[in-house]
Amino acid sequence: MKYSINLFGYSVDCELKLVGESLSIEITEENQKALKQYLVRVLPKYGREATSESSFQTLLELAIDAEKTLDGRMVEPKLKLPYEFQPEIKEKLIEAAALQDVSATQLLIRIIEKKYQEVMG
Repeated sequence: MKYSINLFGYSVDCELKLVGESLSIEITEENQKALKQYLVRVLPKYGREATSESSFQTLLELAIDAEKTLDGRMVEPKLKLPYEFQPEIKEKLIEAAALQDVSATQLLIRIIEKKYQEVMG
């Protein structure tokens, strides 16, 4: 079953697998890379040392520790993008973001990250 979960303030598409009474969650490699980039970008805001060279496990441990310390959830940094969009493009972006239950900025960041992953491999 496809499902979207919120990990550390980042919405990740995953696959829920149920075998008997055992539930597992699978996240594609592409989505794991996007989550890693998000954590590298967000963790310093919460006083954690994170670089693109940090292992995924280390980043996850830092994120869990940050959320335990916060007594809440981490959130994606809010960005004011220096772009002006044509009104019809902006409407489509807002509509697509609403369908995915994220902000237009978050959706735009996701799109850019996915394209970056495609280009950089």
